[in-house]
Amino acid sequence: MRPNETIPPRHLSHAALSHPGSQRETNEDVYAIDADLGLFVVADGMGGLNAGDVAARIVVDELHAFFRHRVMNERDPWPYPMSKQASLGANILNVGLKVANSSIRSAAMRAPELRRMGATAVALALGQTQLCVAHVGDARAYRLRAGKLVRLTRDHSVVEEMRAAKPDMSEEALAAMASRNVVTKALGTKDEVEPTVYQNTFAAGDTYLLCSDGLWGEVPDGNLEVILGSTSDLNDACERLIEAANTAGGQDNITAVLLRID
Repeated sequence: MRPNETIPPRHLSHAALSHPGSQRETNEDVYAIDADLGLFVVADGMGGLNAGDVAARIVVDELHAFFRHRVMNERDPWPYPMSKQASLGANILNVGLKVANSSIRSAAMRAPELRRMGATAVALALGQTQLCVAHVGDARAYRLRAGKLVRLTRDHSVVEEMRAAKPDMSEEALAAMASRNVVTKALGTKDEVEPTVYQNTFAAGDTYLLCSDGLWGEVPDGNLEVILGSTSDLNDACERLIEAANTAGGQDNITAVLLRID
């Protein structure tokens, strides 16, 4: 991806909605949309740790600021090594999440009440010809194309590692052996983190969903596919997704960000 290719397509629709869920009073999910930059982010503050909402806000703000800075100052040195094999967008997301990780760690060191805070995150960058997705933890990205929903990310979680090691194991057996909430990577929990980055092209009509585990943990992928295919109105789709998660239990914060290449 050349620098000018970080400019997103002109015809782009988007919508987003976040809800604390039916079982929680506070919402530690944070999202950001910058259609001019083609940047979309969802961060989920780590439940059970201190100041998850603070960590999630740091992720979103730091990644957004870093992305804008790199686009405007392409000759500046990189704070972490970049990959010559990856596109500019992929490098910005990868390094930007590392910058966010460092910022969370620094904030926690300055304030005792913020110690051990963390967040999972997924980010999508859309250029003229290419789409990049990066994630840490179990925040997810999906693509709906021609009515078929495909997950683009693989959770950094104990369950996902077990699934990869034993693909024949049933979902019931996996659930009995490990909680889906146990992640193997998160921002802010260690000094170093390696996001997973996905690069691909996109097509007119594609719809992309970024979400926290409060959505996919309550609504199976098949149901997500049905909901996204049931309406062309992205705001309506967001409302239906949140409603479905709450109807199924709403045990966690729920965030859905949608974008469509028109």
